[in-house]
Amino acid sequence: MKWNIGLPSCVLAALLLLASMPAGAGVVMNATRYVYQAGEREIAVKLTNKGTLPVLAQAWIDDGDARSTPEHVDVPFNLTPPISRVESGKSQTLRISFTEGTVPDDRESQFWLNVLEVPPKAESTGDANTIQLAFRYRLKLFYRPKGLKGSAAAAAENLSWGLSRDGILSVTNHSDYHVSLNELRLVSGSETMEAEPLSIAPHASLSPPLPKPLKAARVDVRYQSINDYGGFVPHSTTIDAR
Repeated sequence: MKWNIGLPSCVLAALLLLASMPAGAGVVMNATRYVYQAGEREIAVKLTNKGTLPVLAQAWIDDGDARSTPEHVDVPFNLTPPISRVESGKSQTLRISFTEGTVPDDRESQFWLNVLEVPPKAESTGDANTIQLAFRYRLKLFYRPKGLKGSAAAAAENLSWGLSRDGILSVTNHSDYHVSLNELRLVSGSETMEAEPLSIAPHASLSPPLPKPLKAARVDVRYQSINDYGGFVPHSTTIDAR
């Protein structure tokens, strides 16, 4: 079998490749996010091919630029193997090791693990109206130094929320950890407003975009954070406009 790989377009979230068979994602990972604790020798990422055909899996890590290519990324990690063939029904383990690069030692750092799944190039059957997809997965990878204050589990619970009198919402993360929210809902009386999922870096503040300014004296903030294991944790608080 032949594959289309090593192309500059591997940085795209999904590649459209001409072929003669329908396509579907077959590779799954053993987690939705990964945490590298300082001092660990390495961490493992398990890829499993749930599809019916073998695939090539190309993997690399970037520091936040989704357009980065494997040849040009500069991160303090080594990942092996960068390219592997995964047979149908089989698994492949990727190993990530820290290379003592320069990262802050007083807060968590966020990187991204990319896995590009490239199916084999099928022989032509004369049907030019079908396509084959190469899927790119992009998962969060956190580097967690030793000696950080508090805990990742408590970081989301302790977010500080504010609401201005002109309806602008704000949130501050005072912790040393990244906080990811997959759901944010604001309730004031009979009105409910939903905001897009968001991530808040350590010791950072932001104003989540809202469909419209929320003019209210008091608002219930209900949100779900994502923990180290990919689980959803509900939280709620009440804030007064100032």
